[in-house]
Amino acid sequence: MAVRLLRLLIGFLPIAPANAACHFDIPKRPKQQQSLRLIKHDWTSHQLVAEVAAILLEEILMYDVVRVTPDLGPAHDFRSVAMGSSDANFEVWQGGKDKQIEKWVRLGKAIVANSHRISGFSGLYTLRQTIERFPQAEFYQNLGNPELQWTTLVEGEPEADPTGLCSRPEWKCRNFTWQSPSCRGSQGSQGSRCSGQVLHDYSHYTQGILEQQIANNNLSLSVAYLTSTSKEKQIWEAVASRRDLLFQHYHPSPGVDGVPVADLVPIQFPPRKYGCNDTEAMVPVGGFGCHLEGQPLISLVSPALQASPDAAHFAASFSLDQEDYERLFLAWREADRDPHLAACRWLKETGTGRWGRWIRFSKQVRMIEEFPPMHGCFPTCYTFLVLTLGTALVFRQPDLLEKAIRRLRGLAEPNPEPARDFHDLEKALQEQASQATFGVGPCRGIEFVQVKAALLKGLGFMSFSRDEENFCQGNGDGCIPPPAFSCFRQYCHTPGEVLVYIMTSGLVRISLSAITFACATGMVGALLAEVRATIEKNKQVDPTLQAEDWYTLFLSNLRTVAGIMDDFKFLPTFFLTYMIGQDVSRWLQWLRTMFSVQGRLHDVTLVVASSYRRLNDPATGKAQRQRLFRWYRYLNAIHYLAYFKLDPRVGGSPEQVVQELRSVGLLTDGEGQQLLFARAKLRDTLVSWLGTLWHEELECDSVQAADTETFMRKMCELRGILASLADMPDMQTSQLMRVMMVVVTNVLLALALVGYPTKMYAETKQCFQFWPLVASCLYFICYRGMLRVMFVLDKGPFHASGDCVNVDALLVSTERFTFHVFRTSFKTLKSDCQAQLGQTVQANTDFKLRQGLQNIPK
Repeated sequence: MAVRLLRLLIGFLPIAPANAACHFDIPKRPKQQQSLRLIKHDWTSHQLVAEVAAILLEEILMYDVVRVTPDLGPAHDFRSVAMGSSDANFEVWQGGKDKQIEKWVRLGKAIVANSHRISGFSGLYTLRQTIERFPQAEFYQNLGNPELQWTTLVEGEPEADPTGLCSRPEWKCRNFTWQSPSCRGSQGSQGSRCSGQVLHDYSHYTQGILEQQIANNNLSLSVAYLTSTSKEKQIWEAVASRRDLLFQHYHPSPGVDGVPVADLVPIQFPPRKYGCNDTEAMVPVGGFGCHLEGQPLISLVSPALQASPDAAHFAASFSLDQEDYERLFLAWREADRDPHLAACRWLKETGTGRWGRWIRFSKQVRMIEEFPPMHGCFPTCYTFLVLTLGTALVFRQPDLLEKAIRRLRGLAEPNPEPARDFHDLEKALQEQASQATFGVGPCRGIEFVQVKAALLKGLGFMSFSRDEENFCQGNGDGCIPPPAFSCFRQYCHTPGEVLVYIMTSGLVRISLSAITFACATGMVGALLAEVRATIEKNKQVDPTLQAEDWYTLFLSNLRTVAGIMDDFKFLPTFFLTYMIGQDVSRWLQWLRTMFSVQGRLHDVTLVVASSYRRLNDPATGKAQRQRLFRWYRYLNAIHYLAYFKLDPRVGGSPEQVVQELRSVGLLTDGEGQQLLFARAKLRDTLVSWLGTLWHEELECDSVQAADTETFMRKMCELRGILASLADMPDMQTSQLMRVMMVVVTNVLLALALVGYPTKMYAETKQCFQFWPLVASCLYFICYRGMLRVMFVLDKGPFHASGDCVNVDALLVSTERFTFHVFRTSFKTLKSDCQAQLGQTVQANTDFKLRQGLQNIPK
C-alpha cells in the first residue's frame, strides 16, 4: 500500500527538462507568465503529439510548459485534467472511457477542445503471416483452432504493472499474467491450460477492455503484461521465425522495428449493432464483449487552460491527420526514437503553412518594449528627428550663430558701447531690407544680382543733394544726377544665372524647408519600417494575424491616407494653378502701373517745359529757371512718394519720408512742415501743389494759357495713376480663396508626410531608404514652392526674395529725364557771364598783387 501511495505522489512530478530548444527563427517575445502541465504518456504517438504541442506552447506561445507522466494510466486522465493536476492531454483515446466522459466532460469539469482527423483503435492483433496461412484467424471465433500454435510460454513482468492492477481481486493475476475464466475453469476440472497467450502492453493500457472481450466471448486465452520493449521484441521474433502470435496493439502506431503497420492485423469481435453487451468497465469482470470501435482522438483541456486565450485558441485549432502521424513516425525513426527531436524536425519541415493557423499570440511583440526604445529603427528615427528640428531651427534663424557670438561678446564686455556704424536713416533702410534679401549677401559682388543687392545699399536717388544753382546753369554746364545702383530688372540667360537666381531668391528657403520635410518623412518612414518589422516578427509565429490587430490597422490606415493623398491632390493643384495665374497677372499689373506713373510724370514734365518761353531772357530767365527747379523738385518728390509704404527703402513714416526729401533738397524746410499737416495724404497734397504752382505761373504770365487744359488733364491722370499704384496692395485676390488654398495645400503636405513613405517605401526592413526621401523632397518643393511663389508675387515686385525690381532705376531715370527736358533750352545768361568775368578779373588782380609784393626790395 505504501508503494502504491508513493507512486501516486510521484506520478505527476514534472519530467526533467533535458530536451534542447528547437530554436525557431522568431523574434524575442514576452512570456505569458503562466505554466501549463501537459500529459505525456509513454507510447510513441502520444509522446510525439505531446512534444509537438509542448514545443509550440513553450517556444512559440511563450508558456512555461511542464511535461508530466501520470502513473495511474490513461483511464484516469479525465480526472487528472478535471481536478487540475494537469492542464491538457492532446491525444485522448475515447475507447472504453464512456463513463469518464460522462462524469467529467459533460459536467463541464474537463473540456474537449478539438479532435484529430484520425481515429484511435486499440485491441487484439495478430500477424498477417498468420492470416495468410489461416484466414479464419481474423475472427475471434477461430482463435481456439488447434491449427494455430499461439505462444504461451512468456511470463509477465512486474514493470508492466506500475499501477498495481494485477494485485487487485478483479484481475487474479499469476506472475503478472491474467487468465480467462475459461482457462481457469478448464484447468480446475481437467487440468488443461489456456489454448493461447496474448502479449499485452502495460496493464493500464485499455484497462480491462481486452480482458472483458476475451472473457465474455469464452476465449481460452491468458494475457501476459509486458513492457513495450519486451512486447515488440516478441513480435519481431515471431515475424522472423514465422510463428503465430496474439498481442494487444493500437492504431495509429509506427509499427514494430521494421515490421510495417500493414502486417499487424486486428482481430474482429462482434459489432455493437448485433446486440452484444457493450457496457464498458475498467475491470476484467465487466460485461463488455463487442468490437471496440475506433473513435477520433480528442484534445482534453482544463478550465484553467481554456481561460488563457492563446492556449485555448491553440487547443481548439490543434488537429493532426493521417499524413501528419505518418510523417511524425518517420521523423521519429530517423531521430533514433527521440520524440522531441522528431517533433522539432517535423515542425521545421512543415513550417507555419501547416501549424501557423494554430497560433494566435495575444501578447504580440511590442514595438516599444522599453522607454526610450533603442532597438530596430528607433535610432534612425531619432537621427531624423534631430535633423528635422536642427534644420528647421537653422533655416528659420539663419543668423542664429552670428547672434549667439554677438551675445557672447556682449557678456564678455560689461559696458559695451553701442555701435554706430550707420547713421539713423541708413540703419533704418538696412533693417527694412535685410529680411527681404536673404541669400543676397554672399553673391553681392556678382553683376547679375545687383538688383537685389541694391536693396541693401539704399537708393541712388537719395545719394546726393539737389542744388538750385547747379540746375540753373546753362545746358552742358550743370552736373547731372548720378546713376542708379543697378538696372530696373534682371534676367536669366545662362544656367549659372538661373542657379544664382535660385540661391538669392526665396526659392532657396523652399529648398531648405524641403530638406526639413524630407527629414520628417525619413522619421515617419523609419517608424513605418519598424511597424512593418514588428508585424513581420509577429507573423513569423502567427501567420493569421488578425485585421483588428493595431499593427495591421495602422498599416491599413496609412494606405488609406496614401489613397486620400492621391485623390486629394487635384484640388490643391487646381487652386495653385488658378491663384498663381492671378498673382502673375497682378505682378505684371504692378509693372504696368509703375511705368504708367513714370509716363504721366514725363507727360507733365513735357507740358511744363514747353510752356516756359523766356528761360534765356536776361531779365526774367533767372527767375523762370528757379521756378522750373521748383517744378523739378515737386515732380521728383511726387515720384519718390509714390513708393511710400511700398518699397522698404522709402521712409517708414510720414515724418521720416519728409525728412529724407528735405535732406536731399527736394523739399525746403517750410514745405516739409506744411506737407506734414497732411501726413495722411502726402502724395495727393504734393500733386495739388502742382496745380497751385501752375496757376501762380499763369498769373505771372510765365506759362502759356493755352496749355492749361492739357496740363490739368495730365495732372489728373497723374493723380489717378498714383492712386492706382497706392491701391495695388489692396487689389489682392479674395482672402477666402487664399486661405482655402493654403489650407488644402498644407493638408496635402500633411497627408504626404504620412502617405508618401507608405507609398514609396519598399517592403523591406531597411530603416533608411534614399529615393523615397528624394521623392518627398521634390514633392514638397513642387507644392510648397508654388505656394511660396504665390506669396512672393502677391507682395509685389519690391522684395528680394522674389522677382524684384529696383525702383531706384525708375526714380533716377525720371529725374534725369526732367533734368534734361527742363534744361534742354538753357543757355548761359549774361549775368552769369559777367559774374564769371568779374571772378576772373579779381583772380588776375590778386595774382599780380602777390607778384608785385615779392619784387619790392627789403
